[in-house]
Order: sequence, then structure tokens, then C-alpha cells
Amino acid sequence: MEKIAVMGAGVMGCALAFHLKNLGNEVSLWGTEFDAKVITTRRQEKLGVSIPGDIDVFRFDQIKEALKGRKILIVSIKAEGVGKLSEYIAAYLKEEMVILNVAKGIPEPPHLTLCDLIERSLPKNLSGKVAVVGMGGAARAIEIVQGIFTEVVFASSNLKAAKMCCRIFQSPTFATNFTRDVIGVELCAAMKNSFAIAVGMGDGLKGGDNMKAAFMARSITEMAKVITAKGGKIQTVLGPAGVGDLYVTSQGGRNRTLGKLLGEGIGLEDALKKMKGQTIEGYMTLKGIRRIADELEEEGKLKVKDELFLFWNLYEILHQKKDARLIVQNYGQRGV
Repeated sequence: MEKIAVMGAGVMGCALAFHLKNLGNEVSLWGTEFDAKVITTRRQEKLGVSIPGDIDVFRFDQIKEALKGRKILIVSIKAEGVGKLSEYIAAYLKEEMVILNVAKGIPEPPHLTLCDLIERSLPKNLSGKVAVVGMGGAARAIEIVQGIFTEVVFASSNLKAAKMCCRIFQSPTFATNFTRDVIGVELCAAMKNSFAIAVGMGDGLKGGDNMKAAFMARSITEMAKVITAKGGKIQTVLGPAGVGDLYVTSQGGRNRTLGKLLGEGIGLEDALKKMKGQTIEGYMTLKGIRRIADELEEEGKLKVKDELFLFWNLYEILHQKKDARLIVQNYGQRGV
């Protein structure tokens, strides 16, 4: 049994808290200021479940109590809040603790991954003494709660910590793997959200399975070009963190929905209004991917317009308000 604090009471945070508690761990669930209703009512309406009484819940202003005696901290919040949370929890960290990041996104420079951001936020006296692990893979929260088979991969430069996470999470319906490829796992987790928008456009364009398959295959190719150029491994892109997660994300959810609306000819602003202010991770991540791609082009490692053709079109549609319906025409005319 391990003592674990889940930071963030959104759907994924609650799902992981349920799973870990069911495996016999002592779990506390801390909510951000945006999770006040969940913590107060002890119910996660988006999952349609109540939080069991044997999971201790804590408000935003009870972080000290939530982290007391905990060995593993799971960061499950929006990517843009990870930096602030890392600073917030710094005073409560101790040697031998493990921070597991399940947030997905690309941080501001000079950080390449969210794990990198968390590590650089550690107090100097704890550098190298607190392990940081990233989690990737196709892990839909509602299916975790329902006990449906799930497979993930834990990545860290500290293999002992990654293996510990494997052991803690593993069950007959929850398969785990470990790797040192933090760059691959973390960039897959972020980039697949953006490319899921492109695959979702196939639904809006009524292109059928052939079009969606083409866009998905191209997405994986372009993810691999960026990730391997930054030092990640192709095996990671072809595994649960890459192909697996892109497939699941492209089947449903906010990123796919935005792509579908754009493919139907609805403008970006109107599409976002239809989604009633929901955070679209893939839209938020595009600028981070563009920054990394531009850096790689400056280093002579790839040509963005040619080698990241689908991404380039996606970026123009979302950030330069190009018509999404032109993507098929442009795709067919691209160079071989």
C-alpha cells in the first residue's frame, strides 16, 4: 500500500483516485479552485460517479493537509497550471517523493516537456532527490472508472520511480510499461491532441474511413519526425503513448469535436462558441508544436512546410483562419 495524493479533481484525477483506492492504496484528492463543486459535493458529474467515503478530499486551501505523509503526488490539472502548481507544492516536498505528471501540453520555453518544467521547479536542495515521472497512453477516464482494459507507459530518467508507478497502477485490467524516453512520452501526450483535431476534420468533411485513416497515418508520421528529432524514440510513437492515444482521442472528445465542426465549414470562433468555452488542449498546444518545429528547422533537422504538411495546414486553419475544407485539396497536391 502506498500513500498517494491526487492533485486535481477533474475527470482524470478522480478516475485515477478511484483506481488506486480500489487497489488498496491510501488516497487523498485535492481540488484546485476550479474543482470546488466536486470537492464540496463529493461528486464528479462528468463521470456520473460519487467519490467514495474512503477517499479523503481536500479543498484548494488545504494543500498542506492533502500532502501530509504522502509519498506519491499525481499532477492531474490543465497543462497551463502545472508551473504554478509546481511552485505551490515546493514547500511540502521531501526526499524520496515521486511526482507523477498526467497533464498533457507543451510548456513555455525554455522547457520542452511538463516533466522538465516540474523538475526545474524543484527546490535546489531536492534536485535529484525527488523523482519526476510522466504518464502516456490511451486512458479514457470513464473507462478506467468502469474497469475497462487500459494500457499506459510511465517515463522517467529514474527507472526505479517509473517501475514503482508500474507496480502501483498495475491490475488485471490496467497494463503498465516503463521507459526512459520522457521526451517521447510527454510530446506524444501533447501532440496527439492537436492531430486529433485534424483527424476529426475527416468526420466533418464526410470523408469516410479512408480519409480519417490517411490523416491518422500522416499524423503519426509527423509526430515521429518531431519527436525523434528532439531525441525521443520511434518505438514510443508507435506504442500506447503515440498510436494508441491518438486513436482514442480521435474517436471522441473535445479535440475531435472541434475538428468535426471546422470540417463542416463552421468558422473557428463560431465552433468555439458551440463548444461553450471548453478548453481544447489541441488548439492550445499548436503554438508549442510550431515553436519546436521552427527550432528544428533553424537547426536544419526538418523542413516544416514539406515534412510537417498536415500540421502546417492545421496551424493555418486554426491560427490564420483558413478554410478547413481546403485541407483535402492541399493534401492531394502536396509533394511526394
